[in-house]
Amino acid sequence: MGVREFAFATRALREGRMMGAFTRFIAMACFLLAMLCVVTAVIPMGPDTIAGRAILLTVAVSAVLMGLRWLFTPWPTHGPAVVFVVWADVAVALLSMVMSTPEARLSSALYLGLNGIFAAFLLGPRILLAHCVFGAVVIAAITVEGMSSGVALWDLGMFALPALAWVVFVPLAGCVLITSGRRALRATVRSAESDPLTGLWNRRGMLSAFGRAVRNVSEPQIVAVAVFDIDKFKQLNDTHGHTAGDGALIALAQRLRAMAQPGEIPARIGGDELMLVGLYSDTDDIDDLMLRLTPLTRSAEGDLTVSIGVASERTDEPHFLVDDLVRHADTAMYRAKRTGGGRCSVYGRPEGNG
Repeated sequence: MGVREFAFATRALREGRMMGAFTRFIAMACFLLAMLCVVTAVIPMGPDTIAGRAILLTVAVSAVLMGLRWLFTPWPTHGPAVVFVVWADVAVALLSMVMSTPEARLSSALYLGLNGIFAAFLLGPRILLAHCVFGAVVIAAITVEGMSSGVALWDLGMFALPALAWVVFVPLAGCVLITSGRRALRATVRSAESDPLTGLWNRRGMLSAFGRAVRNVSEPQIVAVAVFDIDKFKQLNDTHGHTAGDGALIALAQRLRAMAQPGEIPARIGGDELMLVGLYSDTDDIDDLMLRLTPLTRSAEGDLTVSIGVASERTDEPHFLVDDLVRHADTAMYRAKRTGGGRCSVYGRPEGNG
């Protein structure tokens, strides 16, 4: 739950260069919670039992450790981020429960709202909803316990209602705004990174998707780039009009998208040039790619041919650059055109059909 939202927020923080500031803010909040525990231990409304003070000490120590974890270890994955919210909710609930008066307990429960903001921003609506239910139960339990000890509901309401507003309703409202903003941003990004004619990635989108794919693998991979160019495309436009040219591009894009396997990135990089980029574990995968590319050298109707150039290189090669691979694939594609078109040419291999 919330994996997609966490990935989106993480990417936004990283690309906005705000991840360091965000981690320091979370660490500072943890240290402030530890300080609050120390102050609470000595004020009149603090715990009046040894067990209560022991709970405060435990929360304070765990808060310091959690703050140090945020400062000195890498950015967490989704699972540890959820664990952090669970810890923070339980820690604040324990802090609230050991206070000696219902009013002080409800006031302390306000700090659950900070956890809700964290959940809304990083983890999405499902985790936030679980947090809000937990917060509402804590506030309700404190209120009921206070009424059973003789405090009037009206008096407790002056503390319980602000606590509910801050712990439940403010994070939920914030989550609605954040979720709407995410959807708008995703739509904007898709529009900026996709080609309106074919629906494939454009060059910017291809590079962005490729960067994400590389970050998601731990072992060196073979990167293959295939560049597609419709033969005699200018003649097609001049003879039959740009509508026919657009139709040919759309048809090739549809076949390329249908042929592409999960993880492969089909794109239109300009004019009549399409591209496919993929990460592969061994050379057998490249041979399989060549077999899948060969049918695309002829249109489905057989009246058009396509020249395809392919280049590949391992990511652990010195000075590896995807732009170099694109240039090499272009070179191979133009070699295919010079030898008659309608074929695959591989950069660095003797001429032949692949």
